[in-house]
Amino acid sequence: MRQTRLHIPVARLLSAVLLLLLPVLALCEEAAQYKLLFHSGRVVVGEIVLRNDEVVIVKDQRGARFQYPTSDIAEITELSSEQPTVSEQTEDEKASRRATNIKRTSLGARLILGRVSLGEHTYGGIIGADVKLGANNLGGRRIFLGGQVGYRYFIMAADAPRWSFIPIDVVLDLPLMEGKHVPMLSTNIGYGIGLMGARGGLNAGLALAYRYHFSRTGALSVGGGIEMQQFFTEHSFAPEYGQTFRTNEGRTALMGIVNIGILF
Repeated sequence: MRQTRLHIPVARLLSAVLLLLLPVLALCEEAAQYKLLFHSGRVVVGEIVLRNDEVVIVKDQRGARFQYPTSDIAEITELSSEQPTVSEQTEDEKASRRATNIKRTSLGARLILGRVSLGEHTYGGIIGADVKLGANNLGGRRIFLGGQVGYRYFIMAADAPRWSFIPIDVVLDLPLMEGKHVPMLSTNIGYGIGLMGARGGLNAGLALAYRYHFSRTGALSVGGGIEMQQFFTEHSFAPEYGQTFRTNEGRTALMGIVNIGILF
């Protein structure tokens, strides 16, 4: 009889423990996981905390929360229980990011038109072009870094000298926002080789453009900016009869330009 009496309280105790654990087990149930595919090719996996027409907030496996613009997301897919494990998903995400972050080599060209000022009320026009080659999509963010070579021709008044230059620059194109069609800041710095009686000097520029991607790697940009070209010209003068001296005069050309470019 004593043995039977001992078994009854134990059974009741186990039942009570199970009833207490049921809410805990329900809370421990894993939240639904979603896969976010971005227009850039990037993939993010996690729990969606908030989703509306403007933003999507995702919580990853570590509990960190990240906010993304809805316009940057191409597709959102719920992952079923038959999907790979969390560790496998992480490896797949890393592989996808590695593929997206490939530093693709791209070739581009740009046509330039504008106005040039040489100071002292000396103005003229400018036409030019650039060809650039470099790594595109750095960091998976469509950043371009490379080199470019170009040509600048100053169209001055009929009685003024005309100069031309071959700028050889390092160029950086930096998107100002995430997305497919975004504004872009472009900067270049290097050396301009002088032609037509001019010795070259520092060349630098800064431009703002709108870039439109018509394919995964191809883009068209339209914008405007400023550019500076330093150069030296040689002058001769005769202070006395039979004496001739030559001197170099340093000058700086400031250019306001508009441009249209293409990148493959």
